Order: sequence, then C-alpha cells, then structure tokens
Amino acid sequence: MSETERDRGLLSLIDRLVKRPGASVATKPFDAPKPAAPDDGAGEGLDPIVPEEKAPVSLEPQLSIESTRDVTRTELADLIVKALRASEGYPSRGFEITVYGSRPWNAMLRVTPAAGSVNVDGWRARLQAVVLLFRDRYEIKEDADA
Repeated sequence: MSETERDRGLLSLIDRLVKRPGASVATKPFDAPKPAAPDDGAGEGLDPIVPEEKAPVSLEPQLSIESTRDVTRTELADLIVKALRASEGYPSRGFEITVYGSRPWNAMLRVTPAAGSVNVDGWRARLQAVVLLFRDRYEIKEDADA
C-alpha cells in the first residue's frame, strides 16, 4: 500500500467520522469552511477587521479629550469627602476639608477631637492622592459671594 493510498484512506475515515447527516457525499478535507459572514474577530475580543474601502483617513487612534468641570470650592470639598468616605476607616465626624488656591488648587485636612484616634498622616496622604487625581478633572469656579 502506497503512502498516498494510506493518506486517502485516513482522510476518508476522518471524513466519514465528522460527516453530518444529510451532507453531500464527498467533501474536500483540507479546505477550510467558508464562514457565512466575514469574521471580524469580535467574538474573540480582538479588534474588528476594517475593510480597506471603509478605512479611516488617519490610522492614528482616536483619543477623546476629557474636559475639566468647573465647580465651586464647597462642591469640590464635598466631592473630596465622598472620595475619602470610600476608604475604609473614614470617621463619621471630625474631618474638615478646606479647598484653597485656584491654579493649582489644593486641599487641607483638619482633624478635630471628634474624629477620635485616627492615623492623621495616612489620611493626609490619601487626601493628597485624591487632590492629584481631581486636579485634572476639576477647576475652581469662583463663588458669586466670594
């Protein structure tokens, strides 16, 4: 038995094993099945394939630029308090946040005795991390009565 005949026999066996009921008698074993719809890779979490006729003018990624929001000092202090409350161990009372300056603005944490025993240096470090994050997002809008 030649190697070609053995390969044909093996391919025929494989063809019979994977043959679906009602399918045609002969199939080409090495031809990949053609998908009904073009595979854009979306099912695997890949970037979709864009046909050349629909390609964007620029191949550079399109970035969205987030604009800053204008808020008053009291609104910004409330936002900072909400961000700090998300941290574990935030006391129910005894912390006062003061927002000062304009460009760049900053915030100060005042710990009163009502807060009890807290790690002041740790909370001030958390406040500075929140301030650095929020400086890119928020600008100070001057109060009407200031």
